[in-house]
Amino acid sequence: MLPRHIVRTVLASALLLRTVPCAAQQVSSRNERGVLESRAARAESSATSYPSADGTREARRAEASALRARLLEGDFHPGDRITLWINGEPSLSNTFTVRAGNVLEIPSLPPISLRGVLRSELRDVLLTEIRRYIKEPEIQVTTLVNVTILGAVGRPGFYAVAPDAPITDILMTAGGPSANADLTRSHVVRNGADIVDEKGLRLQLEANKTIDEIGIQSGDQVVIGDRPHRWQTTSSVLGVFALLVPTVVLLFRR
Repeated sequence: MLPRHIVRTVLASALLLRTVPCAAQQVSSRNERGVLESRAARAESSATSYPSADGTREARRAEASALRARLLEGDFHPGDRITLWINGEPSLSNTFTVRAGNVLEIPSLPPISLRGVLRSELRDVLLTEIRRYIKEPEIQVTTLVNVTILGAVGRPGFYAVAPDAPITDILMTAGGPSANADLTRSHVVRNGADIVDEKGLRLQLEANKTIDEIGIQSGDQVVIGDRPHRWQTTSSVLGVFALLVPTVVLLFRR
């Protein structure tokens, strides 16, 4: 386990790096669907070049399957919050929540399905719908994901976070790791089951992955583990010792 001051330094450095936008990422986001299609095709093609017993083949297939699912289902899920501003239309400018079925409901407009819509496509989709009722609308759109941060952080609770924010940013927003935090014991939970285990989240933290890249959705829980207290460790040792003593006694009696 790294000392707490080192963990904070790493998280703070990652936060500073995040504030500098990458031109390549901005360009690729303009044609995100094409980029994802190409990645899925490459993963499917490369999967056939590995021996069937090689775990890499299955990993490539899993990657391709996840990308195809994202292209089909889109990036939006129930609970996501979309903030919409329309110039000159205060009654339509508000924060709206994505409902069951990935539907967005805006007053005075028919329900808008977001199934299959990527985040980079949202503005164009909304602009197309709003143009049916408002001539030459000027709009701004932002998206937030509702995530629960639990465990060994300074301020556990519910947070509405940007989907392109790195997981390190989210931890800092929640007060950063506490003095007893153990990031190697952390995981992501959805509906009571792990969707990212301890090893997986550790790798995601090291790579400074974003909420979207990790696959975190609204309603998920990021649980930051803590180190066992000394009394817990002692208790565990005593428990093992208590189990061993009867066994040793039986062996000597023989």
